[in-house]
Amino acid sequence: MMDIKNILKDFSRLAEARKNHTFRTRLVFIFCAATIAMVLFFSYRVVNSAMDKILVVNEGGELLRFKAMQQDLLYESLLTNHCYHTAYYLNSFDRLSLQENRARALFLVNKPDANTIFAKYQADRGYGDALELGVVYRTEFEKMLSVSVSGDEYHVTFSSVLSIINGNDVRKIRIFSEGTVIRTTPRFPENTSGFFFRTYNQQYEMP
Repeated sequence: MMDIKNILKDFSRLAEARKNHTFRTRLVFIFCAATIAMVLFFSYRVVNSAMDKILVVNEGGELLRFKAMQQDLLYESLLTNHCYHTAYYLNSFDRLSLQENRARALFLVNKPDANTIFAKYQADRGYGDALELGVVYRTEFEKMLSVSVSGDEYHVTFSSVLSIINGNDVRKIRIFSEGTVIRTTPRFPENTSGFFFRTYNQQYEMP
């Protein structure tokens, strides 16, 4: 009989200990959750307050919101990336990449303007030299020259440098590009920027 009482007493102490442990565990979780919530709330207040205090002024002296400027910087980066790839695929080719680069260019710029550039390389024997003599045409984006916004369209001018490599002989030509860019649905991997040249033309000069 005493053994049963002792067992029951031990069981009661064990149950009480588990109850206390569970209670303490819950207190720890509640404290941690409250601490995390306070940290997140404080961080939000600090960041939000900082954004409200950052003032950006445009050329006309008007104040612009920081968040809007961040979005503009993102669009500018994507637009620069689009110009980079457009100049590259329109003007870079060799014996192996000619057809692929021409096809990829059509995802970045309208077909009639692209065909005008393709026709020039055809007439100037650029394609023939690449296919028959192994000449390499390689274009590197240089810099954005201007960007202006009109509604949903962007008018851009930028420069690139075309290197025509024939063995040890390298001839360089600077390309000045101008066009009107519109937003479109990104398409991986052909057009990751989500921009498209509605109009495009380019001029050439020796650097």
